[in-house]
Amino acid sequence: MWKVLIADDEPKIRQGLKNTLEMFDLPVSVCAEAKNGLEALEKSRELKPDILLVDICMPKLSGIKFLEEIRKLKLECKIIIISGFNEFTYARQAITLGVSEYLLKPIAEEELRSALEEILEELKQSRKSKKFMDLMQQQMQQNGVYLRDVFFNDWVEGNLSEEERNEQMEFLDIEIPEKLLLILVSLRPEYTGKLTAGTVSEELYKITLEKVMEDLIGEYKPVYVFMSRYQDVAGVIGGYRDEIEKLNRRILDEVEKLVGGKCCVQIRSCRCGEIPKVYEEMRANARKVLECRPIVLQARKYIYANYEQRELDLTQVADAIGCNPSYLSRTMKQELGISFKDFLTKLRIGQAIQLMQNNQLSLNQIAERVGYSNQHYFSAAFKNCQGVSPSEYRRNLTQD
Repeated sequence: MWKVLIADDEPKIRQGLKNTLEMFDLPVSVCAEAKNGLEALEKSRELKPDILLVDICMPKLSGIKFLEEIRKLKLECKIIIISGFNEFTYARQAITLGVSEYLLKPIAEEELRSALEEILEELKQSRKSKKFMDLMQQQMQQNGVYLRDVFFNDWVEGNLSEEERNEQMEFLDIEIPEKLLLILVSLRPEYTGKLTAGTVSEELYKITLEKVMEDLIGEYKPVYVFMSRYQDVAGVIGGYRDEIEKLNRRILDEVEKLVGGKCCVQIRSCRCGEIPKVYEEMRANARKVLECRPIVLQARKYIYANYEQRELDLTQVADAIGCNPSYLSRTMKQELGISFKDFLTKLRIGQAIQLMQNNQLSLNQIAERVGYSNQHYFSAAFKNCQGVSPSEYRRNLTQD
């Protein structure tokens, strides 16, 4: 049964409306009566009726004021105004306050029945919609993590159009800025079995990585971490402005301790629309890196940790990992397809590009931070890699 509250200052009218409702044989029952606006407001707050039959002119609180207060309470109820005035002003005010019907006294029974039948149908549909939304919300709470993983996998693999991506982001309450960081953490093939064999659970792996990332980025949001279909862990970060290489090293250390083996961590700055292309490039690079011999992986890790040092060279790296410089140079070239010198230069220029987003740093400061003794050498290396000078690249970056 749907609850009805009748509010009118005339007892005869209240009783007449009550008798009429009982005669209609509709699924409604009068839960309360009120003789003025204040009493009607208090009983509405207490009983939360589904339908209000309200006189427009009541003592202590007029019908219009009563409606304004009801809307403040945000009650999900339908309202029928009954009035002795055929005034357009009253009707217009009532409509703006969400009134369902405006009936004139004396009220014709058929008009009241018709109004009630229409309102009851609306209430039924509203209740169905609410049940559906409640069910959907419950399903989202239970399956939200899974659905987000599905969405991110479909997105990075290029299976969604821009419209589909935006629709699913809205549905899943995902907010991602236009510019973001994409992080990919990939394991060597011999270690991925640990995730399925129970040594390290997939969920623990994800939670640990997510915690590492959240600790590092501080106030920067949003952060989304998901397990790819290839057993990689990927992350999307918006608003990150610090040195990416520090984040890379920290994630690398934490994940290697977690899985007890070597991994590949890549971080790229890109735009939303570039995600599928960048993700595929990162996966291809991860496959190439993780197929390398352990000595090359050790060299890469040492270079990433020390590229800021101006004196860093092949001999220093070879000594640090305990091998012959010539052998290391040859092996890196064979497995990475790039010489030690070019690898170090590419890394330094990549880090310089990230630092260029910080307008507080001069090009000379950036050059020093990535291991160049002066801006002249830095500019030459940068132009050789990017085809433009650092200053020109930075101008284009700010115009973008």
